[in-house]
Amino acid sequence: MNLKKRLFSFACSLFLASGVLSAQTVYEIDFSKASGKAESWFKSQGWEFKEDIGDMNPRFEGGRFVVEPKDDELGVIVRQLEGGDQLSGVQRLRIEWGVDQYPAGADWSGPKDKTRNTREPISLMVFFGEDKIDSGSTFVPNLPYFMSFFLGEKERPGQAYYGNYWQKGGRYFCIPCDGSTGKTLVTDVNLPELFKQEFGKAMPAISGLTIEIDVQKTEKSNGRHAKAFIQKIQLLK
Repeated sequence: MNLKKRLFSFACSLFLASGVLSAQTVYEIDFSKASGKAESWFKSQGWEFKEDIGDMNPRFEGGRFVVEPKDDELGVIVRQLEGGDQLSGVQRLRIEWGVDQYPAGADWSGPKDKTRNTREPISLMVFFGEDKIDSGSTFVPNLPYFMSFFLGEKERPGQAYYGNYWQKGGRYFCIPCDGSTGKTLVTDVNLPELFKQEFGKAMPAISGLTIEIDVQKTEKSNGRHAKAFIQKIQLLK
């Protein structure tokens, strides 16, 4: 191998090594390694089933976590990270997931002061810090800053959406957002950059994660309100 080729090979190896280092995993949940009953498995990983998630036929199937709500309900699975367990230095969020059926009647469009049917077949909410931000209602609990990433059928990719509550401290993003069904999509986001863009400050440590399925007030078809899956969630440096 001549000198030019050796230098090129060396440069490529440095580039590949730096790429591996820059993508160091801070936290990962890989469903290809999951088995048994979903609730028991999540509990062993420090997550907790809440609301009506247990009624949504949560299961592991083909290396994926699958949810298939038959009724118009809300279900969440929560991972709280307190004190020294909070995650600092995270740069990227990466999710491998997809949708087989979107909830008919979900609608995120319109101004944020309009009540909308803000539903999703699956989403991942990332919470930051411990300060509780006003929810906008005395009947709805205050929450820390959060950004929620979901797969939608008709929403616009990259647009910051607002929910009906938590408009000061919460944002929702459909990334990617082409309405595809039956295939695996990849969401890849620079969290600190997006947080600074939306809230005008440096991103605090990650203090919680929530997988949410919300098909309330949507229409049923094929015997269900939606069907979606996740293969892997990664938080990367």
